[in-house]
Amino acid sequence: MAAPTAAAHPVPDEGLVELEETIHRGGFWRLVPEFVPRVYAPVDRRLLEHVDACLRRLA
Repeated sequence: MAAPTAAAHPVPDEGLVELEETIHRGGFWRLVPEFVPRVYAPVDRRLLEHVDACLRRLA
């Protein structure tokens, strides 16, 4: 059996890990109105790149 590759287990970005921990501890949600859904996609580089691209199209 082959050993797992680095691509199979990417190293998490420290900034993303910190952001996700802040969200899970509720540090983000206290700033958001109650009508905003509290369920979100896991924060990862692909999601951030997608959001960035969408915001650039709107600008």
